[in-house]
Parts: sequence; C-alpha cells; structure tokens
Amino acid sequence: MRRLQNLLFTFCIALRCVTSAVGVIHVTGYVGSAVKVSCSYDQGYESYEKYLCKNDCGSNDDVLITTSNPVTSKYRIHDDKTARIFTTSISDLRSVDTGKYWCGVSRTGIDIYTEVELKLVQDSCCNSVKEVESYAGYSVSFSCLYESQYQNSLKYICRGTRPSMCLQQALITSYNKQNGRFRFDEENMSTQLTTKISSLTQSDSGRYLCGIQRNSDLHLFCAFELKVKDHCCDTVTNIESYEGYSESINCPYENQYQNSLKYICRGNQPSTCLQRALITSNNRENGRFRLNDVKMSRIFTVTISSLTQSDSGHYLCGVQTNSDHDVFSAVELRVKEWCCVRSTKITGTVGQPLTLQCPYPQQHQDNRKFLLTITKIQEDDAGTYWCGSDSQWRVGNYTKIQLSVEFCCVKSAKINGTVGHPLTLQCPYPSQYRDNRKFLCKGDQRNNCTDMLKNQSRFTLQDASSSTLIVIISKLEAADAGTYWCGSDSQWGVGNYTKIQLSVFPQSTLGKKNPALYVIPPVLLLICILVLVYKYRHSRIEEAVLSLRRNASRKKSSKKVIGAAQSEIYKNQGVVTSNDQSTSNVYEEVDVEVHYENLTASE
Repeated sequence: MRRLQNLLFTFCIALRCVTSAVGVIHVTGYVGSAVKVSCSYDQGYESYEKYLCKNDCGSNDDVLITTSNPVTSKYRIHDDKTARIFTTSISDLRSVDTGKYWCGVSRTGIDIYTEVELKLVQDSCCNSVKEVESYAGYSVSFSCLYESQYQNSLKYICRGTRPSMCLQQALITSYNKQNGRFRFDEENMSTQLTTKISSLTQSDSGRYLCGIQRNSDLHLFCAFELKVKDHCCDTVTNIESYEGYSESINCPYENQYQNSLKYICRGNQPSTCLQRALITSNNRENGRFRLNDVKMSRIFTVTISSLTQSDSGHYLCGVQTNSDHDVFSAVELRVKEWCCVRSTKITGTVGQPLTLQCPYPQQHQDNRKFLLTITKIQEDDAGTYWCGSDSQWRVGNYTKIQLSVEFCCVKSAKINGTVGHPLTLQCPYPSQYRDNRKFLCKGDQRNNCTDMLKNQSRFTLQDASSSTLIVIISKLEAADAGTYWCGSDSQWGVGNYTKIQLSVFPQSTLGKKNPALYVIPPVLLLICILVLVYKYRHSRIEEAVLSLRRNASRKKSSKKVIGAAQSEIYKNQGVVTSNDQSTSNVYEEVDVEVHYENLTASE
C-alpha cells in the first residue's frame, strides 16, 4: 500500500498536485549539531501516522522516520496531538543532510505533505568581533544592538565561539538578569542589551557571544573578545635621577578629561590605584609629593623631592572616567646613588692610624678640601665617609669611602693537625695580664664563640711562662677544625689575645711520607756498589796487562842467557839449568795469570 502511495505521490509531484497543509518550511542548522523540523496538521488527523521523508519520497528508503517507530540513531519524532504539531529532530548534521524534506501524514489515497528546506552553516561566530580591554579588579560592560521586533525575545550571553551551544551554556539570560558577577541591563524602550561583569580576573579573558532567540530561524549573535590585564601598561616611560634630587613625572591625558580627578600611585595594579594614591588633584601637596595640573597642555605633573633609592619603582598616573575603568599611563623611576669621583672600600685596624685619600676634579683645586686622618682607629669609626672639594655636593666632585674596622690581636696564626694526633697551641699575651683568667674559645667571631675548656676533656690549658699560655689537644678530631681565640683578657682588649686558624687532616693525607723516600736510598747504594766493582775489575785487568809485558821482557832476556850458555856449554852447566827452570816457571805463571784475567774480562 505504501509503495502505491509513493508512486501516486511521485506522479502528483510531477503534476504539481501535492496536498500541503502549509507553504515551504525553511530550517537552518549548524554543522555538527542538531536541528528540529516542526510540521502542523489539521484536526481529525491526530491518530494518523506521521513521518519525515527526503527527496521525492519515491521509495521506502526515502522515509527517514515514522511515529510507528519514533527513535533511530539519527532521527527522533514526537507527535503533540494537542497542538497538532509533530516535530522531527535530526542530530549530528553533516553537509549531505542539506536539501529538501517532506513532512507526511498517512491517509487513504494521497498523503498530506509539507515541504521542508534544510540549510546548514558552520557552527562558529562571528565575522566581526569587538575587542574590549579592562584590568583585574575592575568591571567591564559590552552592549549588543538588536532590531525592535526582537524586543520581547529571549536574550542571553555565553562564553565560547559555538552558537549552537550558547543557549545551553548561557551565563545569564534576560529571564534572570542577575547571576553572581554578571548582570543584564535593558531599557524598555531601547534596542540595546548591556552586559556587565564585575570584579574581573584574568580568567575572565576570552570570547563572549550575545544571543537573541528566533523561533523560526537561527538565533542572532554578536561577539566580543575580552582581555583582562593584571597590570598596566603596554608602554612605560623610564626616568632616572639621583639621591637627594627632585624629579617631575609628566602624565598626559585626553581633552575630555580636563576636569576629571587625577592621581598617582606606586605599583602596577590599576584596580587599587586610586585607593593607594600618593597624591590627587583634590589634594595637591602631600609631604614630598606635589601635583600640578596644566589643563591647557593636558598634562598633570607630579614632583617628588628629596629622592631616595627606595623611591625607585613603578608608578601609575591615573585619570578618573565615567566608564568601567580609569585611564592610566605608566612610569618606571630609577633613583641612582648620588655618585662621585670614585667609591672605595678601606679596612683599618683598631688602635692604628689611617689616612683617607680623596681625589677631586682639577678645576675645583681652589675650593675648600675635605681630608680625613684618623690617628687611632676605634670600632665605632666604621661607616661611610664623604670627602671632596665642592661644598655644593655636585655629582662627581667627591669621594665615597666605606670604612671597615678590624679588631686585631697579638698575632694571627694558621696551624695544621692530624686526626688522632696531639697538638699544642701557643698563645702569647701581655705580661701585665698574667694574673687574669686565661681562656680558649672556638667560633668565627670573637664575640660569639664557645668556651672549649668547660666541656672538652681533651683540651688542657697550661702556663708556659708569664706571657705565654699553651693549650694541648690530646687527640685531634676532624670536628676540631675551625677558628680559635685564646688569651688572658676576658674583656677582649686590643692586643690581648691570639687568633688561630686550625686545619685538621686525616692521617692518610697529612704526614704521610713519599714512597720515593724509601726507594731512592737503596737504589743509590746499589749504584755505588756497581761502580766500585767496575773500578776494581778494571784495575785488575790493567795489572794483568802490565804483568804480561813484564813476562815478555823476562822471556827475551832468558833466551839471551840460554844462547850464551850454549856457546859456552862447558863453562857453566849449572847456571844454564837454573835459567831453564826459572824460565819454565815464569811461563807457567804467566799462562795461569792471563787465563784468569781473560775469564774475568769476559764475564
């Protein structure tokens, strides 16, 4: 039956004979969101089936949803039989969903149809965005204009950029004109809606949408970009001056603020500046501050006299307005030390003389000079001194001297000790104090040290003479390292004590002999022995050579004797025999001696 009706519907469309309850319904939705299509019908059709179809409804596939099956993943349909309106919701809209739809009421013969045209737009707003700036702690207002036909329509404001979600996320609506820090102001005869946000914080910064509801189409919107700054300002004027000088801060303003209240404060928080004002145009003098407003020049000037370095910092010039926040300009003031030819640091010793040297510009050589000689320095002489040649104290004509005073002693010594070993500290003192109580204490400062003789059994104090005491530490520990003070005058009179800086080292690092000390002596001894052996053997070789030469000479003389004997064989037989034996003995002795020496040399 449905297919036959669809065929008849298609045929009738071609002939433009569709029965329609109303004209074409135009619906606009946002991509990615949902849209509702509402269609009315005549009385008597309350119990009939309703449906939504697309295109020409020529097949069952064109039918998207019916009241017989009212819910699918994308479509929902609801029939309000009292109002005789059925509404179809289409969710998750995509570009392919644009086009022509039909609201249908089933009946015998040709169904009743209402044409629907769906248009989609991007879910964003807007082409024009108004920028609004304010400061933390202040209030801000922004207004939306609308046409008079929407005077009774719902108005609302939300954060973000998605119009489709704005009403659901509304911060405030025209039905509820006050919600915490948000307030709606709308005059009955006006076509302007004003939203005010009070007690601003930086987290309020961002995009806002003002919306006006329209029942038959998309809501109307206007957009604002709010920027809440925690300090002022983007442009800062830098001013430098010196201690003791006066300095003027110029604060320009616009012509419309000639009669407005002017003021200046320290810091960069505009929201509390007026409450913390150093001076205002209603009270033009306050201590070192003076305000002068030159209206013709549209500049008010604040003069600060007798500057100090503590005056350095950030200042805000404020002009009170009738809007949500005042107008400000910012100044960074830097007060420098009122400096000199030079600035030096000098250290002196209590009881000793000291001369301070003060250079000055040559052109001031005829001016009165400042020169200081201290004959005997005391502890309270420490501090800052100024000297020069110009009594007017102009910049660059004097010297600044920072004097530190040392409270010195009989002597100051540095001693090293080894962990586990004993150590003796010697403390000389003036002989006239030999009857005073002797002391030994430990600490970085003489006036804040710990008495080591009360609680330390390892420390023993003895008088070595009438002007020297000794302190024996029986067994050093690593914690004993530090500064010690010892003497005979508990009043710490100058020259009556000794300062000792004790360093304690482990046994492995202090007093350990170099291994080379054990190696070098034996090596030197061995070298000496080798040299002696060499010389001894060399002398033996020389003696052997000399012996060979002597034996050779003897052999030659023996031959001469034998020859003579042979020529006179009958004259002295006994002598010849004796000579032969003697020669034979010599040869044997020489051979043995040479053989021994050669062996020795080859070794």
